Amino acid sequence: MPKDSAEDLAADAAAASAPSGKSPAGAVVTTGSLEPGAPIPPDAIDPELVNLSTPLPRRHPLVAVAVLIVAVLLLYRMRTDLQYALQPNTPTELGAVVDAQKSGKLASAGGTFVRFDGLPDRKNAVVFDPKGGRGRTQVFRILGTGSKVLVATPVTISSEATNHFAGRLRRFEDLSFAEAVVNFYQQTQVLRALDLQKLQALPMGPLPQPLTIADRSGEPLTISKDQELLVDVLFDDDLRVLLSKEKFPSEPDARHEVERLGLPHGPGIETKDGYGYVLRLPPKGIVRQRVLAQIDALGIWLWHRVETFRVPLAAVSVTTAGLVMPGPDALSQPVRYRLQAPTRPVDAPTQAPETAPTGAVAPTAAGASAAVTASTPPPAESTGPALLESMKDPMTVLLWEQVQAVQISEPLQVPEGAWLLSDGEGPRSTLWTVPVTALLGLFLAFNVWYLLRSLKRPAGA
Repeated sequence: MPKDSAEDLAADAAAASAPSGKSPAGAVVTTGSLEPGAPIPPDAIDPELVNLSTPLPRRHPLVAVAVLIVAVLLLYRMRTDLQYALQPNTPTELGAVVDAQKSGKLASAGGTFVRFDGLPDRKNAVVFDPKGGRGRTQVFRILGTGSKVLVATPVTISSEATNHFAGRLRRFEDLSFAEAVVNFYQQTQVLRALDLQKLQALPMGPLPQPLTIADRSGEPLTISKDQELLVDVLFDDDLRVLLSKEKFPSEPDARHEVERLGLPHGPGIETKDGYGYVLRLPPKGIVRQRVLAQIDALGIWLWHRVETFRVPLAAVSVTTAGLVMPGPDALSQPVRYRLQAPTRPVDAPTQAPETAPTGAVAPTAAGASAAVTASTPPPAESTGPALLESMKDPMTVLLWEQVQAVQISEPLQVPEGAWLLSDGEGPRSTLWTVPVTALLGLFLAFNVWYLLRSLKRPAGA
């Protein structure tokens, strides 16, 4: 055998007998199989560590406490919805909401499914999109309740309007959109009409200051002396017409068309759409109907003349004929028209009545009338339709038969303790609260069990 090969075999044997710190490839080495004092390979397995049990992940007890608080708050917020979901789906009939409010039936029905009747104030309704909702909602008050009863109903395309409402009755301040509605109403001016019969029955003379009276819905109303009254007056014998600028480009053209009607008229007023005039109609009857039909056939816009007089309460007096206020020279107000006085010819001679001789018999009344008629010249012939002139009387009298309404303007307020009916919201609409409440209950039970288990476990475990 060569010398080199013998040396190589000896070196290989020495390397095999020396510890290398690594286990043979593919072999599983445990610390228990090694000789005492022998080096431990890096990939050796300790049987004691393998036999140890794996501990479950553990949360801090404060996490469970926080979860319990959130779940309790959710259940507290859902308590009224859950109670409403468990009610029968048949509404409680309250009848007229005004009577139910006075008798206390409305307050005792809070939080239930009810139905009542009332006159809605749709003119001053608030329309908005609730957060998280898909449809638009309108909120309006019920007249005659002192703004203490409101209704929220979805906005629909249907033109049907009803005074019957059925839904869930709740306190207004408990709703999420209550503050938005209150802020909007504070910027809204509403009109309240006085009861004309009670106003007419007041003692003759200036109105009391302040004036305490009821409005047309029966609610009490107090008006201060500086507050303005809005008196709507219908001038039944007057007619407003408007001639379009498309047909009549200038005011003389429009006035010529008005004069062709042969009716007394006032001065023209130019607007962005045309020229407006006030016409004096003939007495009521067939003649007036023919005149109105003629004006309408000419394509002229026409409507009744209704004017609004603004006057402070302290300047109004009550008489048997109507309301008395200062004239146009002292108080700005709409124009009242009257026919111009007919003109007489200047050169017409006036015959003085002959003096009866002494001892003559005095003429009879019929004879005196005939003499005066014979001596008075006839009035001058009018060359065109009569004109209307403005009245400048020191006092303005608005007759009771002309007064349509007496109103005041005031901001709309929602008082405390108001109720709101969610129209169309029955108990079945809140059934989702039942499974959610059950799920929250299980969640609460689990966290309570976990919290107790964490507190009972020893600190060193």
